[in-house]
Amino acid sequence: MSGNSCGAATLARRLLQRDAMMKATECTVANATVRDRMTSPAITVRRDARREDVERLLETRRISAVAVVDEDGRVAGVVSTTDLLRAPEVDRVEAMMAAPALIARPDERLDEAAWRLVAARVHRLVVVDGDRPIGVLSARDILGEVMYRRIPTPIRAIMSTPVQTVAIGDSVDEAALRLTSANVHGLVVVDGTAPVGVFTQAEALAARKLTVPRSVVVEEVMSYETICLDAATSVHRAAAYAMAMNVRRFLVCEDKHLVGVLSCVDLVGVLARGAPQ
Repeated sequence: MSGNSCGAATLARRLLQRDAMMKATECTVANATVRDRMTSPAITVRRDARREDVERLLETRRISAVAVVDEDGRVAGVVSTTDLLRAPEVDRVEAMMAAPALIARPDERLDEAAWRLVAARVHRLVVVDGDRPIGVLSARDILGEVMYRRIPTPIRAIMSTPVQTVAIGDSVDEAALRLTSANVHGLVVVDGTAPVGVFTQAEALAARKLTVPRSVVVEEVMSYETICLDAATSVHRAAAYAMAMNVRRFLVCEDKHLVGVLSCVDLVGVLARGAPQ
């Protein structure tokens, strides 16, 4: 594994990460429920909330979506960075949110919820008690189960390919359009054929706030936080890396060449369908 911006983590942080990973293995796949893994309480916005309020909340919380509730606190939908990018002129959440929300019940078996998450190709389910949101089950929340099963399958078998890329000299507008047309959350930024960064929905939204010409290039706003895994890395080890480093995706390389992208949803997909052992 290599990375150009892993950062020097403190010993205390590593110990906390280790404790969290050990806790994640306390329940087995056979008896784990959504309640065991969900993040709570749920972060919500009213359906009459404004765009700028949602963008600020997503940026502050470092999340990519939030549940939308009506005046009585019932789940009405979900609004994500994808929705914000697809409706740049819309100001009210109600007019851009995805509805109905994909939900899970707290006592539902975790593997069943994982199957629905992967089938819908979404990154989270809203956990409800009745019709009230009580938490969120994200792909990252389920990674502990993937790690626990010690699935030896190499990540080359589950990675997403071909890789969606954008050149460092392409305009931000062009990159944002490519994000929405390809229906992906991020593009790999390349200099020639070498990966040098990523341009995600977060960078696309941030770039729209800049008082710069619309012709600003990707290199000026891209994220340098790229982590590469070898294509032979096992699924359970990749899940452990994602948990320890709190990342959503990896670049996958083979013989020093970029061959794919691996997301948390790809990893959870192995749990959902039962990978060959």
